[in-house]
Amino acid sequence: MTIKLTFFGGVEGEVGGNQVLLEVGEDKVLLDMGCNFARWRRYFVFPTLMPREPGEYFRVGIVHEDLREPGSDHVRSDVTACLISHAHTDHYDAICTLKPGEEGPAIYMGETAYALVRARYGRARKSPLVERVRALLDQNVRTFRTRHRIELSDLAIVPWHVDHSVPGAYAFIIDTPGGLVVYTGDFRLHGSYSEELRAAGQGETTKKQFWEVALDLAAEAGGVKALICEGTNVGETANPLTEKDVKDLLLRCMTACEGLIIVNTSSYDVDRLRTLKEVASEVGRELVAPEGFLYALKALESDAGLKDLPRVGKDVLAFSEVKEDVKARQADYVLLTAFFREREIIEVEPVPGSCFILSSSEPFEEESEIEFERLKNWLEMFGVPIYHIHASGHAHPHHLRQVVQELRPEVVLPIHTARPRSFAKFISDVAEEGGGEVIVPRRGQAIMI
Repeated sequence: MTIKLTFFGGVEGEVGGNQVLLEVGEDKVLLDMGCNFARWRRYFVFPTLMPREPGEYFRVGIVHEDLREPGSDHVRSDVTACLISHAHTDHYDAICTLKPGEEGPAIYMGETAYALVRARYGRARKSPLVERVRALLDQNVRTFRTRHRIELSDLAIVPWHVDHSVPGAYAFIIDTPGGLVVYTGDFRLHGSYSEELRAAGQGETTKKQFWEVALDLAAEAGGVKALICEGTNVGETANPLTEKDVKDLLLRCMTACEGLIIVNTSSYDVDRLRTLKEVASEVGRELVAPEGFLYALKALESDAGLKDLPRVGKDVLAFSEVKEDVKARQADYVLLTAFFREREIIEVEPVPGSCFILSSSEPFEEESEIEFERLKNWLEMFGVPIYHIHASGHAHPHHLRQVVQELRPEVVLPIHTARPRSFAKFISDVAEEGGGEVIVPRRGQAIMI
């Protein structure tokens, strides 16, 4: 049976915005339904000009017109399912273009991702777009965890947990009559979860990486036909730090700081928040964050699968409740912030001896660079130096080669990379050694396997 893959997003140099349509027999399944924010920022700006209608995503090309049901504001009715790999908006934000209810597709996402997405839209300002997503979350979502098998008409999908900078991230191992299709989503092999897997060894079935599970299935499935693989760090200045390295550097930096410590990080990066909790405790400081930072932690409190989650009100205090104490006793606190937000920094007025730690990726889009420059101007005004201490949420380039060598796919398809042709060149030898080839997809291109 023919496998047809059409790439509608996350290709041609787009980092994020993954939208891949997999067609096998009666099944037409979207692999992620993300938004590419470089494209989004050409037409919209937060918070003054936000998309209000789902149809605006088609209008500006965030969702390809070929995915649109003619004369409607939603995705084609022949799409039967949508798989969401994790709760980063560049992988799910365009679900607003799916149709709610029985006539729309089933949306499959992990339980943890579901909690985060619900929390985000629960606090969003009301609009037709937001109401569409709320309806989808109520009516169309089916949740899963690792080892759950999703059975469709001609496909069986095994989601498998991967190490990433947000909890509840998955790769999808898709069993088709013609062989396996493996979709990595976003992953890395140098975070805390990968360290846990290495420590566990092969003693438990659940303690495996996704490619090991795929290889277990490949013998009966006819091998790995296609590997759709992220390549975010290919062609970039790769940062080889692990989460343990980050902890050591944070401890060194925080020990030396005599004023307020400000840390810019992701509110979804549970690994990093655990690290910050541990280091803050070691140096005798308390974590504090604005309310907009805390909603994700609150949403995850009921997830029994997440261990040592920092607790709101105990491990992380609300800035609004302790603002005056932070201003008066700056050496006792670590102020968490995200998205280069400067409001709390301005209110506190950091004293001499304070420091700012960028514990997230450096901005790589023009809009983010402008925001970061504005933040740097305020930090310069207060005399606050900047340190960059971060471990990437994406695989190091040599780990990408390792995955290709292990899986020996017939076709490797790069996605989620600014330099897809560099990716292809980088892995071409190991792909060929396994009897495969690399195809660099174009937007709207259908590839038959």
